[in-house]
Amino acid sequence: MVLSFIRIKFQIIIPFIFLLFSCNNVKVKNNSDSYTEIKNKYARLFKIETSRKLKKLSVFDVNGNLKENYYLLNKSVKKGDTFNNSVFIKTPVKKVVCLSTTHIAFIDFLNETEKIFAVSGTKYIFNKNLRKQIKKGKVKDIGYENSLDFETILSLKPDLVTVYDINGSISPTINKLKQYHIPVVQVNEYLEPSVLGQAEWLKFFAAFFEKDKEATQKFNIIEKKYLQFKKMTDTIKQRPTILLNMPWKGIWYIPGGKSNIAQLIKDAGGNYLWANTEETHNYALNIEEVFEKAQNAVFWLNPGQAKSINNVTATDVRLKKFNAVNTGLIFNRNKRLSTDGGNDYMESGTLRPDLILKDLIQILHPELLKNDSLYYYRKLR
Repeated sequence: MVLSFIRIKFQIIIPFIFLLFSCNNVKVKNNSDSYTEIKNKYARLFKIETSRKLKKLSVFDVNGNLKENYYLLNKSVKKGDTFNNSVFIKTPVKKVVCLSTTHIAFIDFLNETEKIFAVSGTKYIFNKNLRKQIKKGKVKDIGYENSLDFETILSLKPDLVTVYDINGSISPTINKLKQYHIPVVQVNEYLEPSVLGQAEWLKFFAAFFEKDKEATQKFNIIEKKYLQFKKMTDTIKQRPTILLNMPWKGIWYIPGGKSNIAQLIKDAGGNYLWANTEETHNYALNIEEVFEKAQNAVFWLNPGQAKSINNVTATDVRLKKFNAVNTGLIFNRNKRLSTDGGNDYMESGTLRPDLILKDLIQILHPELLKNDSLYYYRKLR
């Protein structure tokens, strides 16, 4: 917080809080128990291991480097204590703070929504269960990333704060929370190279609520549905061409051929025009470059925030020349919006690639899924 009166409060309460924690440090004699790894099917960026005393969760970056270890205990242990630069967390957790809306979706899917006591940006939450809690004043808004309301977080005494860190931008926030002995867990699901790998992070979240079996069962259902839908297009020969996104200030950010959306389009029986590129992320092209390659694309998907074809063409008059504008085959992932603009695709889509794939198949090959309605997507008029 930047307000001076809050700083004064911090000067008074922080030493007191620190004293409480430092006087109750857990003495762990050894950490040499033999661990058994619970193998993931798809996820590469987390690992769960169990021993007689502990459950060990490890989080990695995209290069396989260890970011941090978390040790979960269901016995009496003071939250936030560290050992060998690791974090000990008592489970099941009862108070959680989420800094990403995708984390909300995972926790809600485990039927633990009532354990969320604060989120980053309540206005843009879609989840109906959590919105009810927000309206009742039971869920606090603690701001965004490096301007978090630390006083509110401290007053809640959370068992767990889930964060994401893009290029180290939130590292100062993470370090500050750790200084206050608040257990901080980094969630890297958005960096997973496969959509099922992203969804498998359900098992990671479940460990904090001691719902491992339930998470495995629910993930297996998601996986089964996804693979069933994918199988429907395995023998498809006619694969319509696809254009993605839309320009911003003359620059068109195109997803690379190794991105998750490119994978979804392939599995849905589509021909993504940049499928042969090696990038996993978006890269910048000018409108002329995109026009040259994608003018005749059959479908145009995910055109920013557009809610109508007029919204699309109003961005740049040159967009009227794209074939999909004239045929009306433009679809956007904004069917499920809250009154304040919270988008469920951005919130729960990471967890439900099966529903996204089903939508895409219905758009690209409606003959395969007759009489079904779209879940995340809608056709622009």
